Amino acid sequence: MSGIDCEHVLKEIELYLDGELDPSVSAQLDQHLATCTPCADRSDFKRRLKLLISERCGCDVPEDLMQKIRARLAAPPH
Repeated sequence: MSGIDCEHVLKEIELYLDGELDPSVSAQLDQHLATCTPCADRSDFKRRLKLLISERCGCDVPEDLMQKIRARLAAPPH
């Protein structure tokens, strides 16, 4: 059993797939996904979906826009 539960994994899966987690947290998710079939299936589905969208969209989001979006999401609600 890894140090994190399924709920935590599923909350972090998008950041995990995008390579945006701290390496230690990413390693915990790796460990969990290696032993939890339902979470691994969800991760695989989301990874394939992201790839399909990326292939069909064919667009890249400019880094400055991504930074603005991340800042807005991290800001407390008004």
